[in-house]
Amino acid sequence: MMDRPRQLTLALDASQASGSLALFEDEALLYASYFNVSITHSETLMPQLDNALKLTGFQPAEIGKILLANGPGSFTGLRIGLATAKGIAYANRCPLKAFSSLQLAALPRMNCGKNIISVIDARMKEVYAALWDEELNLLHGPEVCPPAEILNWDFGDAWLIGDGSHILPADERLKSLHPTALGYVPAIGLYTLDALLGADSVYDFDALADLQPFYLRDFSAQIKRNG
Repeated sequence: MMDRPRQLTLALDASQASGSLALFEDEALLYASYFNVSITHSETLMPQLDNALKLTGFQPAEIGKILLANGPGSFTGLRIGLATAKGIAYANRCPLKAFSSLQLAALPRMNCGKNIISVIDARMKEVYAALWDEELNLLHGPEVCPPAEILNWDFGDAWLIGDGSHILPADERLKSLHPTALGYVPAIGLYTLDALLGADSVYDFDALADLQPFYLRDFSAQIKRNG
């Protein structure tokens, strides 16, 4: 009997200033890395992926599924992350599933008894934010807005999480988590999101071609030019 082909899943997040990736074989985590993108995503991402494949003994052609954090987040990082994921998906004819970076940020507080506000620092005195119920169903947003504006949302008692959570004014309705401890959820969380929330997927050329980064706002250079 022929051996069953190895089923490799790549999870990738280049949407934030810090990047991460993970490799899974079936349900087993083989490799995970979390790296500070101090140069550029383009100079950091591919060497990290090459290293991950070498250490686990895989070839790029063996990647059979890709999970991607597709924004909101860094304009450059989103473009590079999606271009990398698309290139592999086209070459291997494998499915690519995109998830919200804000939903990924909310994941640690799933099923913890309260609504969840996930907040990502958008710079320029703004944040990306969304409100979820405890099962990660979207209730409000996502939006890009001044931090204080979130306090006008109807969220009841809620968990506050994400690397932008410390920017919000204090509010007794919000249970804030330490931003350095749970402010960033690495790409390994995408596998959990896919297992909990994702539907089965197949390679779809047209859907892949249409997939765009979820910027939520214009690139800062465009904003300055239009201001």
